[in-house]
Amino acid sequence: MGRTVVKRAAVIVAALCTGFSLGLVALGYTPLLAAICPPCFGFEKAAEGLYVETRDEGFGDEMARRYARATQRVEAAMGPIATRPIVLVCLTETCNEVMGGNKTRAMTYGSRIFYLGPHGHDTDIIAHELTHVVIHQRIGLRALNRFPAWVNEGIATYVSQDARFDLDPATCLPSAQSMPENADAWRSSAGASDGSLYADSGCLVARWLSERPAVGIMDLIAVHAAPE
Repeated sequence: MGRTVVKRAAVIVAALCTGFSLGLVALGYTPLLAAICPPCFGFEKAAEGLYVETRDEGFGDEMARRYARATQRVEAAMGPIATRPIVLVCLTETCNEVMGGNKTRAMTYGSRIFYLGPHGHDTDIIAHELTHVVIHQRIGLRALNRFPAWVNEGIATYVSQDARFDLDPATCLPSAQSMPENADAWRSSAGASDGSLYADSGCLVARWLSERPAVGIMDLIAVHAAPE
């Protein structure tokens, strides 16, 4: 009797886990599964928390160097990172398809995981995603729902020192386009696709900090994370 109950319970748990896993895959969240067992998805450890697709000798070492530089950049601006995330890096489009076929260069999932696609390997992009991780860890995922998307992206763009954009407060000039407040509106906007929103939001953050020399990025985060 006891063994039968245990077996049935085990089958139910296995079925629930399988259904949950299939649901994540169907929704394009395969990186969340891969983060649980990177080797199960063909990733090899390149550094602490950093896993790369094992297709190119030397790729892991180079990504570890870039990740270290990005980490230094983020910690210089925001202080020590409390919890290092799991980072998954695809080299090929085949790997990217397994991870859900993301069209973006990179994607952050909550406060513990981010994914880099085949075109998201440069230090600026790594620093951008790592900044999102730090922001999410500092404010909590519940507060993230009300945290303005343009501030989130603007800080990540500014901290990453993305060379594609003018982030000098003395010379950058934001356009007149409206700044999306939520992540869905940001992702679906033309400005996110062509990069202009990143330039604008990064410039706004740079100007905010320049006008308030006595405060820093964490103060800007606190202003927008505070309950209304």
